[in-house]
Amino acid sequence: MSRKTKYYTQEQRKAARRKQRTQRSLEPGAKEARRKENRKVYAKRKVIVIPKPSEVVRALSSMEISEDSLYEHLYVHHSITPGPLKLSGTTLTDADFQNMMGHPPYPSHITGLSSFEKDWPKISAAFHGYATRSFVSEQAQWIDEAVARDRAALSSELTKSCRNLVEEWEQFGVDVQEHADHL
Repeated sequence: MSRKTKYYTQEQRKAARRKQRTQRSLEPGAKEARRKENRKVYAKRKVIVIPKPSEVVRALSSMEISEDSLYEHLYVHHSITPGPLKLSGTTLTDADFQNMMGHPPYPSHITGLSSFEKDWPKISAAFHGYATRSFVSEQAQWIDEAVARDRAALSSELTKSCRNLVEEWEQFGVDVQEHADHL
Protein backbone atom coordinates (compact mmCIF):
# COMPACT_ATOMS: atom_id res chain seq x y z
CA MET A 1 0.00 0.00 0.00
CA SER A 2 1.40 3.43 -0.92
CA ARG A 3 0.90 6.95 0.41
CA LYS A 4 -1.86 9.14 -0.82
CA THR A 5 -0.73 11.79 -3.31
CA LYS A 6 -0.66 15.28 -1.77
CA TYR A 7 0.29 17.31 -4.84
CA TYR A 8 -0.70 16.43 -8.36
CA THR A 9 1.68 18.79 -10.15
CA GLN A 10 5.18 20.08 -9.60
CA GLU A 11 3.83 23.67 -9.29
CA GLN A 12 1.49 22.66 -6.44
CA ARG A 13 4.38 21.00 -4.62
CA LYS A 14 6.61 24.09 -5.02
CA ALA A 15 3.83 26.45 -3.91
CA ALA A 16 3.15 24.34 -0.81
CA ARG A 17 6.87 24.24 0.02
CA ARG A 18 7.11 28.03 -0.38
CA LYS A 19 4.12 28.47 1.96
CA GLN A 20 5.69 26.15 4.56
CA ARG A 21 8.98 28.09 4.47
CA THR A 22 7.17 31.41 4.85
CA GLN A 23 5.16 30.15 7.84
CA ARG A 24 8.27 28.69 9.46
CA SER A 25 10.24 31.93 9.01
CA LEU A 26 7.46 33.92 10.73
CA GLU A 27 7.60 31.82 13.90
CA PRO A 28 9.23 33.52 16.92
CA GLY A 29 12.92 32.69 17.19
CA ALA A 30 13.17 31.31 13.65
CA LYS A 31 15.88 33.77 12.56
CA GLU A 32 17.92 33.22 15.69
CA ALA A 33 17.69 29.45 15.32
CA ARG A 34 18.79 29.68 11.68
CA ARG A 35 21.68 32.01 12.57
CA LYS A 36 22.77 29.70 15.39
CA GLU A 37 22.74 26.69 13.07
CA ASN A 38 24.67 28.61 10.39
CA ARG A 39 27.31 29.70 12.93
CA LYS A 40 27.66 26.13 14.14
CA VAL A 41 28.19 24.79 10.61
CA TYR A 42 30.62 27.61 9.77
CA ALA A 43 32.64 26.95 12.92
CA LYS A 44 32.94 23.27 11.98
CA ARG A 45 34.23 24.11 8.51
CA LYS A 46 36.46 27.02 9.53
CA VAL A 47 39.14 25.50 11.72
CA ILE A 48 41.79 27.97 12.84
CA VAL A 49 44.99 26.48 14.15
CA ILE A 50 47.14 28.84 16.19
CA PRO A 51 50.62 27.44 16.79
CA LYS A 52 52.22 27.79 20.18
CA PRO A 53 55.00 30.41 20.37
CA SER A 54 57.62 27.73 21.06
CA GLU A 55 56.65 25.94 17.85
CA VAL A 56 56.98 29.17 15.87
CA VAL A 57 60.39 29.95 17.36
CA ARG A 58 61.56 26.42 16.55
CA ALA A 59 60.29 26.77 12.98
CA LEU A 60 61.96 30.17 12.62
CA SER A 61 65.32 28.94 13.85
CA SER A 62 65.26 26.07 11.35
CA MET A 63 64.03 28.30 8.51
CA GLU A 64 66.50 29.21 5.82
CA ILE A 65 66.39 32.95 5.28
CA SER A 66 66.50 33.97 1.65
CA GLU A 67 65.93 37.38 0.10
CA ASP A 68 62.33 36.39 -0.66
CA SER A 69 61.50 35.08 2.82
CA LEU A 70 63.22 37.86 4.81
CA TYR A 71 59.99 39.85 5.23
CA GLU A 72 58.02 36.83 6.45
CA HIS A 73 60.83 35.81 8.79
CA LEU A 74 61.10 39.25 10.40
CA TYR A 75 57.33 39.66 10.56
CA VAL A 76 56.77 36.34 12.31
CA HIS A 77 59.76 36.83 14.61
CA HIS A 78 58.63 40.26 15.81
CA SER A 79 54.99 39.17 16.08
CA ILE A 80 55.97 36.45 18.57
CA THR A 81 58.96 37.79 20.48
CA PRO A 82 59.85 41.32 21.57
CA GLY A 83 63.31 42.54 20.80
CA PRO A 84 65.36 45.10 18.92
CA LEU A 85 65.90 45.25 15.16
CA LYS A 86 69.58 45.75 14.43
CA LEU A 87 70.32 47.66 11.26
CA SER A 88 73.65 48.80 9.87
CA GLY A 89 73.39 52.32 11.31
CA THR A 90 71.13 51.92 14.34
CA THR A 91 69.09 49.60 16.50
CA LEU A 92 65.31 49.99 16.66
CA THR A 93 63.56 48.98 19.88
CA ASP A 94 59.92 48.39 20.77
CA ALA A 95 59.77 52.05 21.90
CA ASP A 96 60.67 53.14 18.36
CA PHE A 97 57.96 50.91 16.92
CA GLN A 98 55.50 52.31 19.48
CA ASN A 99 56.31 55.83 18.24
CA MET A 100 55.50 54.72 14.69
CA MET A 101 52.03 53.47 15.71
CA GLY A 102 50.34 56.88 15.67
CA HIS A 103 49.82 59.53 13.04
CA PRO A 104 52.71 61.31 11.28
CA PRO A 105 55.19 62.87 11.75
CA TYR A 106 57.24 59.81 12.55
CA PRO A 107 60.49 59.91 14.55
CA SER A 108 63.23 61.59 12.51
CA HIS A 109 65.93 59.28 13.84
CA ILE A 110 64.14 56.49 11.93
CA THR A 111 62.99 58.27 8.79
CA GLY A 112 66.21 60.29 8.59
CA LEU A 113 68.49 57.25 8.34
CA SER A 114 70.80 57.39 5.36
CA SER A 115 69.90 53.78 4.56
CA PHE A 116 66.15 54.23 5.22
CA GLU A 117 65.06 53.41 1.66
CA LYS A 118 67.27 50.33 1.54
CA ASP A 119 66.28 49.15 5.03
CA TRP A 120 62.54 49.88 4.69
CA PRO A 121 61.54 46.26 3.90
CA LYS A 122 63.19 45.11 7.14
CA ILE A 123 61.78 48.01 9.17
CA SER A 124 58.26 47.51 7.83
CA ALA A 125 58.36 43.74 8.45
CA ALA A 126 59.50 44.23 12.03
CA PHE A 127 56.98 47.04 12.56
CA HIS A 128 54.10 44.94 11.24
CA GLY A 129 55.19 42.09 13.50
CA TYR A 130 55.28 44.47 16.47
CA ALA A 131 51.82 45.83 15.56
CA THR A 132 50.44 42.29 15.28
CA ARG A 133 51.90 41.32 18.65
CA SER A 134 50.48 44.49 20.25
CA PHE A 135 47.05 43.88 18.72
CA VAL A 136 46.89 40.25 19.82
CA SER A 137 48.02 41.22 23.32
CA GLU A 138 45.42 44.01 23.57
CA GLN A 139 42.66 41.73 22.31
CA ALA A 140 43.55 38.96 24.76
CA GLN A 141 43.58 41.46 27.61
CA TRP A 142 40.28 42.97 26.44
CA ILE A 143 38.63 39.54 26.20
CA ASP A 144 39.79 38.63 29.71
CA GLU A 145 38.35 41.89 31.06
CA ALA A 146 35.13 41.58 29.05
CA VAL A 147 34.36 38.12 30.40
CA ALA A 148 34.24 39.49 33.95
CA ARG A 149 31.86 42.37 33.13
CA ASP A 150 28.14 42.56 32.65
CA ARG A 151 26.73 43.33 29.21
CA ALA A 152 25.45 46.83 29.98
CA ALA A 153 28.77 48.08 31.34
CA LEU A 154 30.64 46.53 28.44
CA SER A 155 28.25 48.06 25.92
CA SER A 156 28.57 51.54 27.42
CA GLU A 157 32.36 51.28 27.48
CA LEU A 158 32.46 50.19 23.83
CA THR A 159 30.17 53.07 22.85
CA LYS A 160 32.38 55.52 24.71
CA SER A 161 35.50 54.08 23.09
CA CYS A 162 33.91 54.31 19.66
CA ARG A 163 32.98 57.96 20.24
CA ASN A 164 36.55 58.73 21.29
CA LEU A 165 37.92 57.10 18.15
CA VAL A 166 35.53 59.07 15.94
CA GLU A 167 36.53 62.32 17.68
CA GLU A 168 40.22 61.45 17.23
CA TRP A 169 39.63 60.70 13.55
CA GLU A 170 37.77 64.00 13.05
CA GLN A 171 40.56 65.89 14.82
CA PHE A 172 43.10 64.19 12.57
CA GLY A 173 41.11 65.39 9.54
CA VAL A 174 41.16 68.97 10.90
CA ASP A 175 44.92 68.73 11.51
CA VAL A 176 45.52 67.47 7.97
CA GLN A 177 43.38 70.28 6.54
CA GLU A 178 45.27 72.88 8.58
CA HIS A 179 48.56 71.42 7.43
CA ALA A 180 47.39 71.53 3.80
CA ASP A 181 46.31 75.18 4.19
CA HIS A 182 49.83 76.11 5.35
CA LEU A 183 51.46 74.59 2.28
